[in-house]
Amino acid sequence: VDWISVGRITKTHGLKGDLKFSPSMDEAWIIGIKDVRLSYSNPLENFADYKVQSFRGKNTPFIITLEGVDSIEAANKLAGQTIYISREKFPDLPKNEYYWFQIEGLKVYDEVGSYYGNIEEIIRTGSNDVYVVRDDEKEWLLPMIDS
Repeated sequence: VDWISVGRITKTHGLKGDLKFSPSMDEAWIIGIKDVRLSYSNPLENFADYKVQSFRGKNTPFIITLEGVDSIEAANKLAGQTIYISREKFPDLPKNEYYWFQIEGLKVYDEVGSYYGNIEEIIRTGSNDVYVVRDDEKEWLLPMIDS
């Protein structure tokens, strides 16, 4: 099973174990997810799986309540961790649309076949995404706009 990072627990909220969740993607369906994995660095090592009781809020950060996390002390232990969701839980997208994790790592070539590097990162700017393409020597920032 592949685990995909979808955001971070930024801090606690209140005294009853609620947490603030800042998503790293705009997908609205994330708010309905029921099973998550938390880890500081690697979802395959040093992790804990949780059931989501609720997501609240209209803007980020959202307030998330996890089963078994019912005190500020328990919540404090989770602050700063990354939330992962199983790749199997991601819904299929329409044709020619992709999740960022399907794009990162791809090799970039121009129309005549010259290699430029790999997509190392995707920067979200609000109006359009920018792909960061790197090789051993250079870095290119490619805005993803229709043209």
